[in-house]
Amino acid sequence: MAARLGPAGEIEIGWRLGRAHWGRGYATAAAGETLDRLRAAGVARVVAMVDARNERSIAVTRRLGMRLAETFTTPASARQGHCYRLDL
Repeated sequence: MAARLGPAGEIEIGWRLGRAHWGRGYATAAAGETLDRLRAAGVARVVAMVDARNERSIAVTRRLGMRLAETFTTPASARQGHCYRLDL
């Protein structure tokens, strides 16, 4: 039986960019546009699962207005993770 990890049944938003494109606001801009479309589609809430050491992604969640909802430890790597939520 697989371990449950993260919020089941919720819509997750995420981003991944090549290092050459970091620090230019692309992740925040793209995620913001995605959130606008999700709002228009009637989606009530989204989550973002972020490695606790990933300061750049955590900064994106803050710029989007997300809040830290829970912390967890991944079963495979024993890394700390954060679950951020945003009510749309």
